[in-house]
Amino acid sequence: MAEPTAGAAHAQGGESRRDFLSILAMSAGAVGAASSLWPLIDALNPSLAEEAISRPIVTVSDISENSAKTVLWGGLPVIIRRLTDKQIADNMVVAMSDLPDPAEASARIAPGNGHFVVVMGLNTGTPCRLEGNTPTEPRGDYDGWICPCDGSQYDPLGRVRSGPARRNLPVPRFGFIDRAQIRLG
Repeated sequence: MAEPTAGAAHAQGGESRRDFLSILAMSAGAVGAASSLWPLIDALNPSLAEEAISRPIVTVSDISENSAKTVLWGGLPVIIRRLTDKQIADNMVVAMSDLPDPAEASARIAPGNGHFVVVMGLNTGTPCRLEGNTPTEPRGDYDGWICPCDGSQYDPLGRVRSGPARRNLPVPRFGFIDRAQIRLG
């Protein structure tokens, strides 16, 4: 076998330098492209004000027992109710066969603080605001909420119990920040 000539060795060294320069140029181009795209990507992130609107913090420590607070979130009413021990006990023993849309009580009570229920405040039969946030408002036969439009009734956990509505009140995404506040979303 013939040995490589000096010209061939020089050509191999030139290829490795050319490969290195190509990799260096592509890397610099990738860094340049990423740095020019970053402001665009960062502009798409929500501002602090938008974040506060989309994921509001609600104080719940001011809600008295057997009462509720309604807040608007995304233009829809969200009801946060503080239950009594009796309301919790009474609704833990409801047979699932008695419910048009069966749901365990434990799935409807706020995780981390079992005395709160958080539900969307519109009837699932007809989109009508519910009554029953204070003990003086009509609450129906189940001590929960009643729809003044079609008469649907819900228990304090937001489970439909009677009337034309066939679905429970939806539970929005939320979490406790501490014992006094929750964050929606």
